[in-house]
Amino acid sequence: MAHYTYKFRIYPTEQQQQTLAKHFGCQRFVYNYFLNKRNERYRDGETSSYNKDAADLTHLKNEYEWLKEPNSQSLQRTLNNLDTAFRRFFNKKAKFPKFKSRRDKQSFCIPQNTRVEDGKLYIPKFLEGIKIKQHRPIEGTIVNSTISKRPCGHYYICIVVERNIKKLKKNKKVVGVDLGVKDLATCSDGTRYKNIKSYRTLEQRLTRLQRRHSKKTKGSANREKSRKKVARLYERIVNIRNNHLHQATHRIISENQTIVLEDLNVRGMLKNRRLAKSIADVSLYGFVRQITYKGEWAGRTVIFVDRWYPSSKTCFHCGFVNQNLTLNDREWVCPKCGRKLDRDFNASQNIKQEGLKIVGTTRLACGEDARPSVRRRSSVKQEAPTL
Repeated sequence: MAHYTYKFRIYPTEQQQQTLAKHFGCQRFVYNYFLNKRNERYRDGETSSYNKDAADLTHLKNEYEWLKEPNSQSLQRTLNNLDTAFRRFFNKKAKFPKFKSRRDKQSFCIPQNTRVEDGKLYIPKFLEGIKIKQHRPIEGTIVNSTISKRPCGHYYICIVVERNIKKLKKNKKVVGVDLGVKDLATCSDGTRYKNIKSYRTLEQRLTRLQRRHSKKTKGSANREKSRKKVARLYERIVNIRNNHLHQATHRIISENQTIVLEDLNVRGMLKNRRLAKSIADVSLYGFVRQITYKGEWAGRTVIFVDRWYPSSKTCFHCGFVNQNLTLNDREWVCPKCGRKLDRDFNASQNIKQEGLKIVGTTRLACGEDARPSVRRRSSVKQEAPTL
């Protein structure tokens, strides 16, 4: 059994939008109120827990009557999220929790009682149903759901279900994948997935809309209209990029049993001011994330090669390492064997060979995924200092 998420767009009426706005506001108020209360307790040397906050929430509803309007379970889930944020901070997995504002993502969770029937969504406090665009059937048992509002004004619901995902038929194909900016991915079998550059393609149009938006009078209706135009264009850019990533990762997972990738530090690569916009546009982290969870669902083996392995500089025919290779060299001739090498294809071949070595020396041959230890150095890839 695995958790699977369905995402649908919903179309609430004006009255339902007002009720949703109350849910968003109450959720934000409860989160900020108890975050401040926890900070005061820690300063006084006291301890905090979810049970204490839940008991205080009951008294808080008597003080603020409007807190009784939204779904009570959604407010309890907000306290649970706050408790999780503090536990992740104390375990050094995340930064200290921050206060939420109206400019942040507006959403709230519905832990129970979510159902979709006859083109309508039924949740607590919305017994009349919200119009939903259900483009595919929901399979499995619904666990919870989350309603969110985008900056452009669109409403969505993400329904998490628990279901069995059928494993794909096994094969013996092993592929090495080299990720880059020129091409999204270059595979060792010769397949290339282009970088469609969704942001770069619409950058000029986005610049014009932002320039018009800056000239509108603050607080006016026209400024709000221009803001939504900018937000809709941003959402279109994200949707185009995600669609391309899903198509590429689905094909790689469907055709190969073992996928070998580089363990890239994308956050560190984004610190390179010359390539940051291009790296963010290609979404390397999103590609790796999709390969990882789709591979787990499909019963595939995903291997990560050490990021410091010189895949681009090493000739996959003779093993010669070209220390003088720079990012501008897309093709180079090996001084030892004299072969002409394509930079990305050569790197994918080396990544595949290194992955096969890992398969022979770890438990990955039994179908287990593992991430090899990575040496802690500077936060850029080995080829980057040659810029």
